[in-house]
Amino acid sequence: MAAGVPARICAALTLAALLSGCGGPDGADGPASGPDAQSAGPGFESVDCNGITDADVTEAAGSDLFTPAVVSDAGCFWQEDSMIGDFGAGMGISTWWYRGSDMDTERALEQRAGRTLTELTLDGNKGFKAYDDTACSIYVAKGGDVITWSIQTMNSATMPDLCSVIEQLAQLSQQRVN
Repeated sequence: MAAGVPARICAALTLAALLSGCGGPDGADGPASGPDAQSAGPGFESVDCNGITDADVTEAAGSDLFTPAVVSDAGCFWQEDSMIGDFGAGMGISTWWYRGSDMDTERALEQRAGRTLTELTLDGNKGFKAYDDTACSIYVAKGGDVITWSIQTMNSATMPDLCSVIEQLAQLSQQRVN
């Protein structure tokens, strides 16, 4: 394993924690910007974990490998209980809700990470899926909002298909917050 991996994991978790505070259910964040934010109509209903429960995560992933680590109405993170020596791997399942996010920026970030992108529609909302051997994410936009669901692991060979896990959670979430 490369020496930079723990630093990248810490940076990703720090970024996720910072971004989780970007949205608010009351719209007090100011006007949305960016091409996707100009869509007409209201965004998603803001609820804890975008409507996903611990039981949903366990059912989708098929194991008890994930422990809730961050819970808020902006999103949640379930930490994968895996170790590299004495160090927690920092991987897991997450869902985040962003107000005024730009889907083109999200696409560019995923492309820069080297992931394959495919367009999709989920419960009438347009988005895309980004994936590789160790991660799968789904981004869906509605009005000026974007919700993302993601899984990252260093143990993909021991888990169900990563995109199947995220597709199941994304569909449940859309049914609950759309």
